[in-house]
Amino acid sequence: MFDYVFDTDIGIDFANLDDLTDDKLNQVEKKLGVKFPAAYVELMKKQNGGTLSYNEFHSNKVPDGEVDIDSIMGIDVEDGIGESNYLVEEWDIEKGFVLFAGDGHEWFAFDYREYKGDNPCVFYITDEGKPKKVAKDFESFLKNLKKPEFDDADEDDDGDFDRVYTKEEVEEYIEEGTSHFDISAGLEQFAKEKGRMEWFIKQSLKTIEIEEIDDISWTVGESVLIKLRVEPRENWPIDSLQKIVDHLMAVTEYEGVSDIVAQRLGKRIQRNILQ
Repeated sequence: MFDYVFDTDIGIDFANLDDLTDDKLNQVEKKLGVKFPAAYVELMKKQNGGTLSYNEFHSNKVPDGEVDIDSIMGIDVEDGIGESNYLVEEWDIEKGFVLFAGDGHEWFAFDYREYKGDNPCVFYITDEGKPKKVAKDFESFLKNLKKPEFDDADEDDDGDFDRVYTKEEVEEYIEEGTSHFDISAGLEQFAKEKGRMEWFIKQSLKTIEIEEIDDISWTVGESVLIKLRVEPRENWPIDSLQKIVDHLMAVTEYEGVSDIVAQRLGKRIQRNILQ
């Protein structure tokens, strides 16, 4: 019913997890000690989490009347909403909240603090101020998701998006360590192409050492996951991949706080290695 909220034109969507099964649902509910709302389960059975195209939550209870939401978490034991207990502890959030969307500085969560049923209200939580109730249930939350009136992606670009990079150009950009766009585009291009695995991982290892570019580790993690989908397993340099995993798991934002996006990417690469 509400699957229209997802962005189906994104290509590879790392927020979209493997299909939800009843067994997986039961495991996660047991792990968290809750019963998920029927509307949430129904949506996850159509698409188990994903990036949103209806990515603005409108309410007079949030700052400026709207909050951007990148994605809704899918249901998995070790990923998505299954990580909620860890995230609640990591970000010093009151126990009883189950997080289903957010990035560390602000969250949307089901409120099970004093509620034991299967249709909890939804709260908005930030790292400043008290949690606020913003919807009576998950269905009401979904109804308040709106598509942006203007999307920067609709603007005419300068043609760089269609550019084809050479290996030498990518190496040069990584060596210079200044252009996030060109490094990201170059790595993504070669990630989608079969072959050159050793070269690709070597450049990825160099890239994660660039300290001058914020969030460059995300670029590496996403590109590596793409590469693992197109490259035969027998070509994977496991030791080098493990170095990338170890780096992603150790990335911090500020004052030693873990970068949850980098960690999530690291965990997904690790699961691919162990499969």
